[in-house]
Order: sequence, then structure tokens, then C-alpha cells
Amino acid sequence: MTIAVIVLVVLFLLMFLGVPIAISLILASISGFLSSIYYVPLEVVPQRLLTSVDSFPLLAIPFFMLTGEFMMSGSMGQKIAGFAFASVGWLRAGLAQVSTLTCMFFAGISGSGAADTAAVGKMMIPMMEKKGYDIGFAAATVASAGTIAVVIPPSIPMIVYGVTAGVSIGDLFTAGIVPGILIGLSIMMLNYWLTKKNNYSQENTKFEFSSFKKTFFEGILALILPLIIIFGIRGGIFTPTEAGAVAAAYAFIINKFVYKDMDWKDIPEAFIKAGKMTGMVVFIIAAANLFGWLLTAEQIPQHLVNLVTGFSDNRYLILLMFTVIFFIAGCFLNASAAITILTPLLLPIAIAAGIDPIFFGLIMVVNLSIGLITPPVGLDLFVVKGIADISYDKLVRSIVPFIVVMVVDLLIITYFPALSMFLVAMGK
Repeated sequence: MTIAVIVLVVLFLLMFLGVPIAISLILASISGFLSSIYYVPLEVVPQRLLTSVDSFPLLAIPFFMLTGEFMMSGSMGQKIAGFAFASVGWLRAGLAQVSTLTCMFFAGISGSGAADTAAVGKMMIPMMEKKGYDIGFAAATVASAGTIAVVIPPSIPMIVYGVTAGVSIGDLFTAGIVPGILIGLSIMMLNYWLTKKNNYSQENTKFEFSSFKKTFFEGILALILPLIIIFGIRGGIFTPTEAGAVAAAYAFIINKFVYKDMDWKDIPEAFIKAGKMTGMVVFIIAAANLFGWLLTAEQIPQHLVNLVTGFSDNRYLILLMFTVIFFIAGCFLNASAAITILTPLLLPIAIAAGIDPIFFGLIMVVNLSIGLITPPVGLDLFVVKGIADISYDKLVRSIVPFIVVMVVDLLIITYFPALSMFLVAMGK
């Protein structure tokens, strides 16, 4: 336990000093190796970094990243947004509702919260500001809706958890469908209430079936991509990794040869952007895996199991404990890093308490999605801050109601597991 204390102190000190999370995890791990009473050659560090990401399922990450880039290089994104306008743009808080629904559609394609937030934010935040919405509300709406991307499949954090825990990524994807829709609808209801309370702009339009029909058929090739991914995986047609490759190829073909609005020069740029984002995520996964391996070697998971089960074997209390741990971790750690570190530590406790590993992964991912909008390191907050050009303090004040609503959703998902797991059971 002494080594665990040392590495945790080093980790938080480095993070406090602003050292990138991946580098902090590696340096903290090295401090643990040097503090051990056993000789641990430092050659272990590069070996573990490489072997931890030598995984076929992790190839799904660059493919889904590339899918998102191809989607935004052509008009697929605009066609999805156009259908969202026709569907909910006439409601109270119309543009806010469009932002949320567009994020939900994008979530079914890219699996990256930051990427979806950036794509939708660039389109919708300036438009909402021109229509009289408070800029803090506009930014908070897009940031919170962007978190849905890591819940609705395909989800990159779910892929990371599936690889780390050794469970079915397809089952995880299926379990995330209902929670993602629940969170999206909750954000839309909050949008309605805040707009009415603060008398923000109200769109003076009516629902037009002709516009709905027109935009649906214009965007149907983009809208069915999430269905291809989900039904392809659940039907056993392809693996999650193959689904990512199919999705990327599909997005390229539709934009280039059907919509014909994607230039050949856009392709290298899409690969470069996807490669940069993939490199960042995979580097964090590798560093977190090294850190988690050190803690496991020091038998920290076994100590935790004994501690928790000795305190209580009530699964509801244990679920509450998990919720608190994940929420705190999400405030300071990237979702992929938190999953890679916490899964080996806490999954044995969950199994001992009779909690399904798929459900455990779901509540972990949903909880960590909230971390995208919680200070001090919420990634979506910094994305929309740059787009909206507002102070961090104002943005944090504006995001608080959305955090509260998402925490309520989290508790519903946590304590009513059938809400999420019935689709998984149906697919067995």
C-alpha cells in the first residue's frame, strides 16, 4: 500500500503542475517501480506501453474517428443538422433542441464527445447567439449534449472498457442506447424550461411535414449509418472493429460519390486529424494501462475488495460508492484513462457484489461522460469556451443545471438496471 500512496501523490502533484495526463501516469508508474523493494527493470515501461495497445478491438478507435472526419468533410453533417431543424426546430428553445438532437445523431457515428461538441458547436453556437440566446446557455447546451457521444454507440470509452474488462463490446453498445436517449430527452426538457424561465428567443415557426419529409429523404443515407453499425454488430455480420472500417468506408463513399461534395484534397486532412486524435487517446490508454498494471502487481484490487466487502455487501451502497468514485475521477481524468485505471481495481468488487460486468461498464461510462462538463478539466467545456469566446466562470455557472439533470439521469440508470439491460437480454 505504501507504493500506491507514493504513486498517487506523484500523480496528483504532476497533474496539479499541469503535466499532461499520459506523461503524469508514466512518471508516477516509474516512481512506483523505483520505490519497490523488488527490482523492476525500467525496460518494462516501453514493453507495457506497447503490449497494452497491441489489441485488434482498439483498431475500432481510429476507424470511428475517421468516420467522423469523413462525415464533416462532406455534407453528411449538414444534412443531419437539416433533418434535426425540421424535426424539433419549431419547438420552444428550437435552436437549443436542434443542437441536442444533432449531437444525438452525430453520437451514433463518431463516438467522440469532443469531436461532436466541436462539430455541432461551430454550427449552432453562433446561430443561437444571433437569435438572442444567452451565450452561456448556448455553450452549455452544446457541451452537455456532446457528452451523449460517449453513451450512444459507437462509443470509444465503451470500446476501451470492453478491451480492458474482456467483455462484449456489442453488448455494451446495446446497453448504451436507452441511456443515451434518456439523457438527450432530459437535456431537451431542461432547454425548454430554461428558455421559458429566462425568456430567451422563441422560434416563431410551425412544424412542416413537407420540410420534415424533404430533409429526411435528403439525409437518409447519413441517418441510417448508426443503424448499420448497431445491427451489423448485433447481427454478427461484423465485429466492432470491422464496423468502424465499414462506417468509415460508407461515409467516404456517400460523401464522395453520392453527395459529390468531398474533394480528394480533404482525404489526407481527414486522415491526419483522425490520426492525431487517435494518437492522443491511445497514448493515454497505454499510460493508464501501465499505471493500472503497477497497482495490480501491488495487489491493490484485492485489498480494495476486502475493504469494501468487509464494510458492506449491499449492492445499492456499493453502486453509490462507485458513482461517487467515478464522478470524482471524471473531474480530473480523461475517460479512457479513468476506465483503464479503475476497471481492474473496481470490477472485482462489482462481480463480488453480483453486478453484471456489462452494467458496471455502462454506469462507469455514463458517469465519466458527465466528467466532460465538470471542472476543472472537462474537455467539452474547453471546446465550447474556445468557440463561444466566453469566460470560464460564466460557462461553469451556465453548465450547473445540466450537470444536475445528468446526475439525476445517472441515478435512474444506476438503480433501474432493467431500463438499460433489457435490450441486451433481448439480443441473447
